[in-house]
Amino acid sequence: MKKLIAIAAVVAAGAALVPLWTAVRAPDQRPRPAPGEAAAYAYLCDNAKDEGPHDECGHWFVVTSGGRTWQLTDAVERGYVDLTADGRYLAYQRAGDGRLVVRDLVGGTVRAVQEAAPGVDGDRLAYRPALLGRGRWLYVDYVAGWQGVDEPPSFVVDVATGRTVWLLPRGSWLDRLDDDGSRLMVEDDKSFSVMDASGTTTRPLPARLRAVEATGALAPDGTGRAAQVVSRNFPAGGTDIRPARLVTIDTGTGKALHDVRLSLPLKDRASICDVSRWAGSRDVLLRCGTSELFHEIIFRVDTRTGRHTKVGETRPPRSHLFELVRAAD
Repeated sequence: MKKLIAIAAVVAAGAALVPLWTAVRAPDQRPRPAPGEAAAYAYLCDNAKDEGPHDECGHWFVVTSGGRTWQLTDAVERGYVDLTADGRYLAYQRAGDGRLVVRDLVGGTVRAVQEAAPGVDGDRLAYRPALLGRGRWLYVDYVAGWQGVDEPPSFVVDVATGRTVWLLPRGSWLDRLDDDGSRLMVEDDKSFSVMDASGTTTRPLPARLRAVEATGALAPDGTGRAAQVVSRNFPAGGTDIRPARLVTIDTGTGKALHDVRLSLPLKDRASICDVSRWAGSRDVLLRCGTSELFHEIIFRVDTRTGRHTKVGETRPPRSHLFELVRAAD
């Protein structure tokens, strides 16, 4: 696996990768979001006569914690968005200039970043932003519109300063970024790397996690462990993709610490699960989707024994949804 590249090295190679930021008052919306009101969720509606959003369903709707709904008309149609867990910050690609923006729904400001990535047009290549650390960091990767499109490296930006602090190697994705941005963990199909001020450590993934049945991504706990689910079958190779095992590794050595069998009460054979986050010193939360779109069941699982407890269940807040992003996610 290639090593992560600190942005200082990137700047030396060419300043075009350094983003330019502005902070402006949010443009008027009709109807306007209530001042100081965070979001509960955002959604793209689905036209019942078609398989995707179009016309009135081309733009995201934002539903506030107080129940108000307004339309995000300055975002590119059908682009990707993300919300912080508290619903205060919203990230998306702005229409017109195509710039990535982070919007403060409480303070009413918008910060925009310009990244020199050719061909980001929504069809050939699209941005996919993810807000981290309560909105302090913006992680951006890319989604290709069709096969054969070369995806640029993902990157992490400091939202307050606009400075790109990490550039990931091609073909890798982010597993974890510490709250202060000083350490991160990335993964590709065969290995993972941990990088901080002391350097970079790259380890091969255990064989079980290199198999196609491994779902989601490694979920580090920040103290030297990471967990990942292994399903019964890969979607393209079998009809039962329910979770089979939960594997925990030592991120210092790459060795497996625990490999436990899962017997979650999931009757739906299309229930695919991944690790949402750690909950204490030995438990993780598994978020399991079903064949019903946006219906999820959450379990708390002991990484050493596989014992589980159902702790929650979420259903779509409305019908005819094409995409849904919850603040709590």
